[in-house]
Order: sequence, then C-alpha cells, then structure tokens
Amino acid sequence: MHKRTAGLFVLALTLLLTGCNQDQNILERIGYIRIGAFDPAEGQDIRLTINVPLTINEGQNTKRLTEVLTVEARGSKEARNMLQNQSSRKLVSGQLRTILFNRELAAQGLTPYLDTLIRDPSISKRAEMVIADGSAQEMISKDYSGHPGADQYIDQLLRKEFEMQHVPHILLHQFIRDYYDDGKDPMAPLLSQQGASLALSGIALFQNDKYAGKIERAEFPYFTMLYQNQNKGEFTINTDDPSLKSITFSAIKSKRKIKVKKIREGKYAADINIRIEGGVLEYIGNLDLTKPDRKKLEGLIGEYVTKRIEQILAKLQRYRTDPVGIGQHVRNSMTYSVWKESDWNELYANMEFRVHTRFILKNFGNRYD
Repeated sequence: MHKRTAGLFVLALTLLLTGCNQDQNILERIGYIRIGAFDPAEGQDIRLTINVPLTINEGQNTKRLTEVLTVEARGSKEARNMLQNQSSRKLVSGQLRTILFNRELAAQGLTPYLDTLIRDPSISKRAEMVIADGSAQEMISKDYSGHPGADQYIDQLLRKEFEMQHVPHILLHQFIRDYYDDGKDPMAPLLSQQGASLALSGIALFQNDKYAGKIERAEFPYFTMLYQNQNKGEFTINTDDPSLKSITFSAIKSKRKIKVKKIREGKYAADINIRIEGGVLEYIGNLDLTKPDRKKLEGLIGEYVTKRIEQILAKLQRYRTDPVGIGQHVRNSMTYSVWKESDWNELYANMEFRVHTRFILKNFGNRYD
C-alpha cells in the first residue's frame, strides 16, 4: 500500500514538473511588448520601435534582457508584421503599457495610427498615451542608470507624476474618446530627454488629431486646477510683491465649476469658479499671518492664480484647442441642430472667460521675512 502511494506521489510530482517546464517553455517563446514608439521616416513611411523585456533562465539564475526592434514601413499594421518576422519570439501586445508618438509625427495627424490601435482587440485601451519631444525610438532604446529597462523607467516616471497629480492621467481610450468628442480636444503628457534621464516637460495639446502646442511645466498646477478637481498636490508661487515673495503649498484641494451663457448672437462667455484649499509649507513675505494679514494673503494668492489661469486660457484660444471641454458646456446650452450649424472653432476663439478664484489657507509651516 505504501509503495502504491509513493508511486502515485512520484507520478503526480513528475506531471507537475513537466507542466511547469512546459509553461516555462511557452513563456520563453512569447515576447510581451511593453512599450511602442512611432517616429516619422523617409517619405510617407513611419518608424516603429518596440521594447520587449526578456527573461532568460541560466541554471539557478534568471537574467533580464531587453530586445529592441525597429522597422520602417508605410503603415503601422505592415510595420507590426515586419517586427513579428524579426523577433525570435511570438510578439503579443496584451501587456502594452505605453505608446509614444514623436511630436513631429503628431503634428501631421494621428488618425491613421489611432484607427489601427482601436481595431486591435489585443491592445489594452488602458495603455498610457505619451508624446515624445524628440526621437521616441531613442527614448525606449537607451539604458537608464538604476532601472532594469526603459519600459519600467518610463512607466514609473509617468506613474509618479500621475499620483502626485502634476498632470492629468491620460490613457489611450481617454485620448480617443476626447478626439471623437466634438466638444473637447485630446491631450497627452510630453516626454523629453534631459541629459542621461527623461522628464515630463509639458502637456501636448491637440486640435482634433494634430499636435498644436504645449502647456509648460511651470503651468502644470494652474492647468490642472482648470482641467479637473484636485485632492492632492504641491506647488510654489514666486512674485516680486513684498507680501508674497515666495510661498509653497501642500495638500492642495481644488474644485472648479464652469457656467456658460450666450451674451449675444455668435458670442458666448464662461464663468470659471475655482475654490482652492492648501496648507502652507513655507512662506517668505512681510505679512505676519494674523487674521487680517491672512485674508490679504489669500486674496493675493487668488489674484495670482486667476492671472495664471487666464494666461493659459488665452494660450488655448490661440492654439484653437479645447482640452478643458469648454465646448461640452456650450454644446449643452443649445440645441443639437444649432450646435451642428455653429462654427465652434470660431466661437471658442472669441469667447470671453471670467475666472474667479478663492484661495483658503488651512495651516502654516515655516515663515521667513
């Protein structure tokens, strides 16, 4: 009886190990694309580069390598077929995390590539949408000190910025949704090479499917307040006013409300009300933060934030791009037939914006004269 039990145990263990080996062999035959990069090439061709992390078993040790493949083709579907022919593994897109588009390519229009991405059911619509200010191929091909691969480095860099709410989190499906919404334009983080590292240098703005301009890094806090409600964050204000030389906030909470109304035929105005709460980490100025001075400081901060947001709105109007979704509010204020007959780009360029900011100081840290 004991011999029979022992025999069954050995058989079960053998089958289990055989199954594990088969699973391992299958994994070693598959290449999971983690990041893809699109750049312009000669003529009307595009250059598609993919980054595929590989795990190699060497006895008791596991080694991580990265396979970077690049091809040039007329379309993205043809390019992907060519990449499949180059790789020693079967390439799959189910774990694609990030898609980079070169800024110059984005300026020509992303519709052909978006259509392909939409139609491919294997590509997650939750992949990050990123614009590369420079060669997207170089960004995902380099080795970055302290990181096992470019795919993880870029993924962690973006995740940090999103979690700190420095920039809105834009996924592929959100970009596509905003592109097809006639009352809003898409946007995406703008990634730049800075020395041996990468940095989020701006927010790429689009007019329909074409890159139109960018929000600078210094404008991030104000654009984020304009774009969405906020429940965390940190930023610093520096001015020449003796009462507000410098102030740094943390635990930022903001809420915005947008109301539009028709002033006259062909002319609309939007009232944008923003309420902000923030704790003071450091303040440099000549106010002692007693109750009267505190109200004065809150007023100065509100005026400063209002001015910065008005500057951003003026920039968006110059670019004829509406990532905030002002058009959605205007569209909801009229009938569908009137909206379809309207020239939204012209209405938007001539809109009047009235920004009202209320800033509330919650607590105080260090103060310097």
